[in-house]
Amino acid sequence: MKKLILVPLFTTVIYAGDSWYDKEDIVKGKELFTKNCAVCHGKEGVGPKGNWREKLPNGKMKPPPLNGTAHTWHHKPELLKQIIKRGGATYGKGYVGWMPPFKDKLSNKEIENVLKYIHSLWADRVRKDYDEFYKIK
Repeated sequence: MKKLILVPLFTTVIYAGDSWYDKEDIVKGKELFTKNCAVCHGKEGVGPKGNWREKLPNGKMKPPPLNGTAHTWHHKPELLKQIIKRGGATYGKGYVGWMPPFKDKLSNKEIENVLKYIHSLWADRVRKDYDEFYKIK
């Protein structure tokens, strides 16, 4: 049975039913996201204003939204962890990002919690398809 959990002091409805994490992971992940990621990826992962695919005047890409409306859900969990650890510039394939590495700021567990929070922002169908495709339980 799916459950919606409302977390006090937050405006987001957070999903934790039938998933591979619990509400504590999401709350910790949101705190870490707010402290480390929201400045670029926007509050609740909505990204910066305008088209995130357009390059900035400096030739770099805008930070993508992480709420399921961009490409984050196209990437396997291990790649997402590596991007957070090593930074966006290491991703390659023509991507010219400027996300800094967080390997010295966040532990592996903290990175996992950030990813769990991001995962909780996605639409039910996107989350379900992602979990099935990557065999996440």
